[in-house]
Amino acid sequence: MKPLWITLVLAILTGCTAVQPEVAQESTAPVTQAEALSATQVAKTVDTAKIQPQLAKTAQISLEVDNMDKSAQQAVGWTRQAGGEVLNLTDNGMKGEVRRLSLEVQVPAPQLDAVLAQFSTLGKLESREVTAEDVSNQLVDVGARLRNLRKSEELLLKIMERSGSVGDVLKVTQELSQVREQIEQWEAQRVNLLNRVRFSRIRLNLTSPLAATPGRSIPERLGETWQQATSTLGNITLGLVQLALWLLVFSPYLLVVGLVGWLVRRRWRASRP
Repeated sequence: MKPLWITLVLAILTGCTAVQPEVAQESTAPVTQAEALSATQVAKTVDTAKIQPQLAKTAQISLEVDNMDKSAQQAVGWTRQAGGEVLNLTDNGMKGEVRRLSLEVQVPAPQLDAVLAQFSTLGKLESREVTAEDVSNQLVDVGARLRNLRKSEELLLKIMERSGSVGDVLKVTQELSQVREQIEQWEAQRVNLLNRVRFSRIRLNLTSPLAATPGRSIPERLGETWQQATSTLGNITLGLVQLALWLLVFSPYLLVVGLVGWLVRRRWRASRP
């Protein structure tokens, strides 16, 4: 016959595999990026997600601007005024005759349309795209898993209080540690989903064509040609001097090779009839 605590642990683990979402009617409590909600707030948020869609929005807008630095500075200022923050800025520099800059920002979801409207005034609009992902089902699933894991944690604590032997306590402690680790993982995933709903991300792509350079005058062209000619002459002269130095350094070897060749040729002529 199995001990009581083993039977209870098996029942707990079996119950965790079949998670059924539960729905209640409460209001959603927003979270910040740095804090986690309590167990009561988890139930409220997840249950409300079942009733009302929870949309994670992202946007992408591409513009052609005249002044790259000024436009990027204005975009950063508008983002912070709306309560958002800059996540990433990539300046690709000049590619051919075009300079490219990519700016990724995060703003509160209610401010998404207003910020996009401000960005559109920076220059000529090339493309604009807004997408939304409904994460309601994910929130419901995560919330249900968290509730079941917390129930398992409570049962394991009760089993630990009843266990008398050291071996049983160690086994229950190990199971409890695994359950708490899963709670932390699912809690982090829940906070991430809620932040995606509360904050929208915008990728701003800026391009700035370079202004055409004016043609050079004839004196400037002649001066450049003179510089190129003198530079080429100096390089050729330097190359000849270097070649003469190499020949001077290896002259003893060249003399030996020449002497051997002269002796071979002389012997060959003497051997002829």
